Amino acid sequence: MSILLYTRIRGTVARYMDPQVDESTLDRVVLLVTGMIGSESVSPARIAQAVHTLGLSDATVESIERRIRRIENDPAITASLCFHRLAWQRLHWGKPHELRLAIDPTTQDERVVMLTVTVQYRGRALPLVWAVWPAHTPLTGARFWARVATLMDAVADLLPVQTRIIWLADRAFGTPAFTDLVTGRGWFYIVRVQGQTHCRDRRGLERTLRSLVSAPRDRRKLSGEVFKKRGWRRASVVVYWGKRHKSPLCLVTNVGAQWEVIYGYRQRYAIEAFFRDCKSAGWQWEANQVTDLAHTERLLVGLALATWLVVGVGAQVAQELLARPATPRRTRPDRAKYSLFSLGLERLRLWWASLCHTRLAWSLDDWSAPIWSAQLTTHHVRAFVFQSTRSRYLGS
Repeated sequence: MSILLYTRIRGTVARYMDPQVDESTLDRVVLLVTGMIGSESVSPARIAQAVHTLGLSDATVESIERRIRRIENDPAITASLCFHRLAWQRLHWGKPHELRLAIDPTTQDERVVMLTVTVQYRGRALPLVWAVWPAHTPLTGARFWARVATLMDAVADLLPVQTRIIWLADRAFGTPAFTDLVTGRGWFYIVRVQGQTHCRDRRGLERTLRSLVSAPRDRRKLSGEVFKKRGWRRASVVVYWGKRHKSPLCLVTNVGAQWEVIYGYRQRYAIEAFFRDCKSAGWQWEANQVTDLAHTERLLVGLALATWLVVGVGAQVAQELLARPATPRRTRPDRAKYSLFSLGLERLRLWWASLCHTRLAWSLDDWSAPIWSAQLTTHHVRAFVFQSTRSRYLGS
């Protein structure tokens, strides 16, 4: 089964490789991705152990590890050559009418900074583009916002035309330096800002966003202008103080003054889940001792491919669960507690162990579907409501 799964991964990866990539580089990428999925790690040592255990090579673990480390030296393993065609095809075939992108940095054990742009899919975040540089070191070369602009240019090449694009970002991006980059490309944004950010309504009344609400459960929305210190920009403001929050959530957006902006912003948290998948809950990126930036970039190409494949398998499992007859219940089903990423890894573990023979689809369909956990919960709760209503009707 291991060889069969390796062959299927190879066929999928090969289909989306740039024609410039030769067979030797393709073999390296497939071995890297298969080893990552088998070991659930980006560590060369763990990948080598998985390749050996799965019977994908007759060489010793030490020899396989040296081979994995040589893969990191292949200059042809880049996102543009080995990954972006897959992302482009999945996004275009899905024909989404709207896509939500998130941008945020994370660190690898305080050694490397990774700035990533992800696209949301049913409550999960899939990586699109990224940039890495040493942590705790002054930037050399392009400055931060120039790097953000470069990532946006790369993202633009992957997105379907005439698709509504909404960027979600936390307070580090709550500045005109970011929103101007977004609007200059014809996109939309929902960003969190500091409470002391100034706004001005259409009557000219100026105040801070924090002052718009006075206590938990308060909320306020308005259209006008924001960012006084950097020169007023036209935008809408939505402020909400949750009953369990110590301070209000202050949002600035160009999609309009509407309460749905709060829900839209909350979807940004999917990128935090992706970072957990990169680290403790998935690929163990922080346990990896690779520090050379060029080598790190090549490992991240493998990580991106592996993530898209795993979530694709998870989406297949999700569709199987939704196709089953609903069991009336008013609480969240156990399977809804698992993300698409976790469901995918679980199914692939069964494949490795020859305990599952279902054909793997590797597909990402229905980009407009709601968050997976809510979708499955609703599937069963509706049956509960229908059953309760029917029982009351028959009882009467």
